[in-house]
Amino acid sequence: MSASLLERGRGLHEDLEVLERAMYRELGDPSAGKLKRADQNARDQVVATLLNAHQSRSAQLGALYADADGARKEELASMTQRSAEGSMAPVFTTFYNQLRSVREYHRKFPSAPSTESAETTLIAAVLEAAPEVGFTGEEAEGRYVDMHALHEAYLNLKGCERIDYCTYLKQCSHLAALPKTTATSGAYARYSRDLRDYLLGFLRRTQPLMPLNKLIEAAEADFEQRWQNGAVTRWQSSPPTEAAPAPAAVAASSATLDLGTYDSAAALEALGLEVLKHELTRRGLKCGGTLQQRAERLYLAKTTPLAAMPKIHLAKPTPPPAPHANGAASGSASDGSAAGLADGSDAAGTAAAARGARAVALLEELVARLGELLADVLEESAMMVEKKQARTYDEIERDLMLAAQEDAMEVDEDEDEDAEEKPIYNPLNLPLGWDGKPIPYWLYKLHGLNLEFKCEICGNYSYWGPRPFERHFQEWRHAYGMKCLGIPNSKPFQGITLIEDAYTLWAKHKAEKGTTAFQADTEEEFEDGSGNVMTRKVYTDLARQGLLD
Repeated sequence: MSASLLERGRGLHEDLEVLERAMYRELGDPSAGKLKRADQNARDQVVATLLNAHQSRSAQLGALYADADGARKEELASMTQRSAEGSMAPVFTTFYNQLRSVREYHRKFPSAPSTESAETTLIAAVLEAAPEVGFTGEEAEGRYVDMHALHEAYLNLKGCERIDYCTYLKQCSHLAALPKTTATSGAYARYSRDLRDYLLGFLRRTQPLMPLNKLIEAAEADFEQRWQNGAVTRWQSSPPTEAAPAPAAVAASSATLDLGTYDSAAALEALGLEVLKHELTRRGLKCGGTLQQRAERLYLAKTTPLAAMPKIHLAKPTPPPAPHANGAASGSASDGSAAGLADGSDAAGTAAAARGARAVALLEELVARLGELLADVLEESAMMVEKKQARTYDEIERDLMLAAQEDAMEVDEDEDEDAEEKPIYNPLNLPLGWDGKPIPYWLYKLHGLNLEFKCEICGNYSYWGPRPFERHFQEWRHAYGMKCLGIPNSKPFQGITLIEDAYTLWAKHKAEKGTTAFQADTEEEFEDGSGNVMTRKVYTDLARQGLLD
């Protein structure tokens, strides 16, 4: 189906909004500050995957709006064009044509109804397409580094001090501290490259949101500027006065290589394969073999002149050029060609040595920068190694036991969370106990909770069990109902639930109270100033006549 460019743009905009909301949910969670290291790494990996998908779709949307081929502009024009008479007929024709193609496509390729939303489907597809990131057991989910293989490679470098793993972790990024004779070997270049790759990969796994590419580009630009200015003194300084000169200086001026300054073939091995090959070729000796064989062959030239050199070490002579009519001219041309080839070989060797030195220097610079970013992790790893080496057998067993208990607790917590999320199975609709689970059925029957009591005064509210029913007469609901009826909520009305019964009892109660009620006119007593006691009626009559003192 050839989707419309406008529809593609709308879909990309929708995908961007979905990805932005997903990243906000991951990073905007207030409980994110309480995550463990492993959970935080997993969250960052998810956010980095979503961010990469967001950037990819943003690039597609930018290319769509750039409209390099003008297809989007043509589509907009086809939707707004009018006929010569000014009618909108072409617009509707285009619309119905597109509608017909959409219907035809869905008729040929019907899609199954999806039970998930488009947002969930998109995020699931993005996360499933992301590469799986894992850690070794030594790395402990990104908390420590695992550089045992690199430590072994470091110990195999010739001229390096033999140190333990803990010390190596503390100074692994300080490559500039290694001897120059070691740094010029091919094994050192391979070791530096492997070290850079591991540190870079570890940073990408543990801190995927870090702008690592920009940091690397900035470091390379800074190194390039310092290299152009000749500020990389370790590789751009003048030829050293030590026993082993720098290969770049040797390649630049091979004639100045003095074999008298080397006391053994092992010292010549520090020059490297390329420099030895160039020097052997210049002296007319075979340039093949391993590094050790080349060094021994070149060291033999120190004490043995070329005429007395065994034929096994001599290079094969080059075939003479074809004869020409003018022999003198031919000889002159041959001499000029040989000189040109020699100069070209020297220049090529110099350029190759310079490129090799620059590559190794750049590796040292990048390893130093990456070591600064991972300084805390390297220090924690060294402390962890020291702690493990100092532990006794009992401490190791205790730590293993504690780790197993923590794992079991995490499993229990996960099970509890899963149990809380599941609905409670309660087919009999039993009341819940203190633990949030239904009480046993025998207890339910014992307390009579299967008996229902209704109170008309409370608005036909149902009370289950005799105890809640008896207690409700003193609660607010029943008291409010009695107040609405105009009847006091007193003890004689305890147990009355029908409104008619309440009115009947209240009328009877008022009638009984009327026979024994207090009569103010006849029973109320008054006393005058002389101390005479009389009823209220007599006192009122005498007061009207003015006969009271």
